Amino acid sequence: MSPETFLEYSAVGAICIMTVSMIFPLLRLFRGPSLPDRVVALDQIAIIIVCIIICDTIYSGMGSGLDVALVVSLLLVIGSMIIARFLHKRRSDND
Repeated sequence: MSPETFLEYSAVGAICIMTVSMIFPLLRLFRGPSLPDRVVALDQIAIIIVCIIICDTIYSGMGSGLDVALVVSLLLVIGSMIIARFLHKRRSDND
């Protein structure tokens, strides 16, 4: 088995495992008891999607997927900070 074939099989296996691992965050997203729980679940789903994009880039051999993953990751960080600030401000207004 050549290293390229092993890498392709590993990428496909990782994509399958990550797809299955999205079940629990999806359950938390829909049944979460509070808004922060749902935000964390949504962030976890987005991180899994970025990892799937990276594995697909490895499988296909096209480097443009890494640019997409980088941009999505930066948007995730900015979005998480904005939501955390909103939740903090909303909590301090209620106190």
